[in-house]
Amino acid sequence: MEKIARRKAGIFSKALCSALAATLIFTFTVCWAPFPAYADAISEKREQARAAENRLKALQAELNRLTSELNQTQSKLAAVEAKIQANQRQLEAAEAEYQRWKGILSDRVVAMYKEGNVAALDVLLECDDFDTFINSYDYMSRIGSHDAEAIDAARNLMAEIRARRAELESAKAEYQAYSSSLQRQRSSIQSKLNEQKAIIAGLDREVAALLSTRYGGGSRGGGSVNWNIGPVNGLYFPVAGPHSFVNDWGAPRSVGRTHKGCDIMADYGTPCVAITSGTVEQRSGGNAGLYIFLHGDNGHLYYYMHLQGFAASGRVSAGQVIGYVGDTGNARGCPHLHFEWHPNHGPAVNPYPLLVAIDR
Repeated sequence: MEKIARRKAGIFSKALCSALAATLIFTFTVCWAPFPAYADAISEKREQARAAENRLKALQAELNRLTSELNQTQSKLAAVEAKIQANQRQLEAAEAEYQRWKGILSDRVVAMYKEGNVAALDVLLECDDFDTFINSYDYMSRIGSHDAEAIDAARNLMAEIRARRAELESAKAEYQAYSSSLQRQRSSIQSKLNEQKAIIAGLDREVAALLSTRYGGGSRGGGSVNWNIGPVNGLYFPVAGPHSFVNDWGAPRSVGRTHKGCDIMADYGTPCVAITSGTVEQRSGGNAGLYIFLHGDNGHLYYYMHLQGFAASGRVSAGQVIGYVGDTGNARGCPHLHFEWHPNHGPAVNPYPLLVAIDR
């Protein structure tokens, strides 16, 4: 009986070992076999994220270059505009002075005729216009030397008027060329901004989450992307979407102005967020179009200009949407946010270093 018991125990033990081995094989096959595939999927997602980020960085570099060129063209356009206006004023002054001297010389011809010098009238009748008349050799041979000043003044003014008219036409052609270039540059910027948005929109949530926060990493529920950049020392970047900007503080602008802020290029309707918590005051009018005063809880004042629309007023929190990028005011055809920083509610200072510190 004891032998039979031991034999049965051995058989049971072997059966148990076989069952355990089969269970382990099954467990490894079912539970561990997918891990390499899962690891490959994660690796593929990371590779997609790297490729997307490299493409976005290349687009951003191109955007920055285009924005810099746009700023240079705007400055050149303002300089040419100032030149045209100055030339126009000088031309009008020269033409008025010419008319004065022309009147003096006309009176002199009448006086000569009354004095019996009919030759002067004969010369005048032979000329097609007054300009030809005062350049007539016959007239110069008959007129008295005391009229030489009037003749020289009229001739010099005629030459100046011709030169200024030619310069004015050249400047107008130059202005038109810069205007056309400006439109092409604006279109290129919008194209690159849209390309950035398209890349992000085409990513699934896992890949988007692997991107750095600079390009919308950390997607929200529903697959939408959180474009908010910040907080950096409690501050958020004012534009929550694809954008580009350069240090255009002090750049020449139309009507002899200089730029007192920083233009952040972005597409129509891109959300603008409160750089810090505070109180929003909505306004409209003049070159600024629709604009916002944000009285920050930190004691500073911020301007948001050329908005397409408002989103919040009164008390707002940092990072909250308060408006949308547009082209109202004197920004028609060029959607962007003109952003100003007034520390302690004083005069505007260059906001570029502040924006660069946050935009990372």
